[in-house]
Amino acid sequence: MKIHIKNRRWTKVITSFVVIGMFGCSDSFLQDEKFDGLTDEVVFSSQETIVAAVTGVYDTFQASPAEYMTKAVFYPANFLTQDYLNIGADTFFQTFEIPPTFGAFNNFWIINYRGIGRANSVLKDLEPAIENGTVDTELGNRLKGECLALRGVLYSLLASNFGGVPLVLEPAGGSADAFAPRNTQDEVFQQVALDMEEAAKSLPWEYDDANKGRLTRGTAYAYMGGAYMWLGEYEKAITAFEALEGHYELEANFSDIHAEVNKNGKESIFEVQLYDNAGDLSWGRSDNVTFIQSFSMPNEVGNGGGYSAAAKPLYDSFETGDIRKTWSVIGPGEEHPDPLINISDYPNVQESYGGINTNGTVEDPWLGADGLPGRQGYYNVKMWRNPKVDGWNGPNIFGGQNLIVLRYGETRLSLAEAYHRTGNDAKAMELIMEIRNRAGLTTTPTGDMIDVLISEYRHELAGEFSLWWLLRRTGEHVRYLQEEFGVTVPNGRDLMPIPQEQVDVNPNLTQNPGY
Repeated sequence: MKIHIKNRRWTKVITSFVVIGMFGCSDSFLQDEKFDGLTDEVVFSSQETIVAAVTGVYDTFQASPAEYMTKAVFYPANFLTQDYLNIGADTFFQTFEIPPTFGAFNNFWIINYRGIGRANSVLKDLEPAIENGTVDTELGNRLKGECLALRGVLYSLLASNFGGVPLVLEPAGGSADAFAPRNTQDEVFQQVALDMEEAAKSLPWEYDDANKGRLTRGTAYAYMGGAYMWLGEYEKAITAFEALEGHYELEANFSDIHAEVNKNGKESIFEVQLYDNAGDLSWGRSDNVTFIQSFSMPNEVGNGGGYSAAAKPLYDSFETGDIRKTWSVIGPGEEHPDPLINISDYPNVQESYGGINTNGTVEDPWLGADGLPGRQGYYNVKMWRNPKVDGWNGPNIFGGQNLIVLRYGETRLSLAEAYHRTGNDAKAMELIMEIRNRAGLTTTPTGDMIDVLISEYRHELAGEFSLWWLLRRTGEHVRYLQEEFGVTVPNGRDLMPIPQEQVDVNPNLTQNPGY
């Protein structure tokens, strides 16, 4: 298995390059230009370098603006649901024919285990640094909590995509086995729960502005609750999710959740920190920015891109009066709802489409000027909120809009599901109505409660970073796709394939059934 974990040597990941990229702050974190070939002894010789080493673990989520959060997280979370359509090279998601050679999943595997390796290395050497006074005890315990929580998040993402994966809990060179077999999915989520339980003991509920984006106690409780949901331990999930109450709130307006100016809002539980910075928005960079808006905007807007398009059935499925529709999907002939986004301002729209201020027209919807089939004229509003991203060529193809991986609204629906699973449908509906009321809906839905929950997951979270995994977690995902779309999921292909390159180098690593 190509875990790519380094034990005794550190590279520039722990220095200013990553630190500034993570937080956009020039003087609150280590900036040490002497970073090549640093040993553990050097890294753990000062409080500043230790903090920087922990910050380096966060770089996992920024390691590639296209391959990680876009292709390895957003793609499976949305394309498999049939509510979003891949346009171009990766249309195999729609038919569940993802090849084991899909490069983004191999990169995702390597990048995640690299992050896990960094966390393991810090956890190994942090305790002695606390004991000998190199790092303040309170800070040291917080940093330990961050590493445990980060490791838990990374394993949660791996298990959500692949099911069981190898659990590596020690730095390479110790007891870690580079040819470890897969643990079961349950074993992975049991470890996630353990990591989050331990992390919650020392993480704060919030940070000062200089440390915004670090994982909090709330992150730990939220992922702990999610792990217990996967394990079917619903009472424990309820306890974890309810611990968030009083520390997070739903945004009063659904429109504010993904607003470019509302980074780290009161509903955000885990948010990948990105930033727009002159000189960084180019093909030569591999961190700090995201590619996802250029994938999400109409091809006509950027004179390129538009490879992730919403499907008309999603647009049509919203109830009348559901505010979430406007702020989730834009249809033909509609203006962008965000006052910061004027379609008429885009250079290519002015040059090629007469400066219209709508997403094409009803009569002539924007289906892409590149001739690629599949677009239906509908696009993701949630990932199209940064006015700086305006074209497929030049520096503005990338953007610095933060990516909300987990938010309070999702945990409220998961809590509702947990109450349903324990027989308390009245409490479940109360929580569902919290979400629906925020969306402008006052009617109480009827029918099978799990179908109600699936509908709310869909309309609350489509176009974000978790929907397919939530559907899979219910155990009703195969039935749902058949009934809603007439799509049959081939046996075993609700899980993603273990990357073939990893299977080839590790004789103990088995492929998922169906591949």
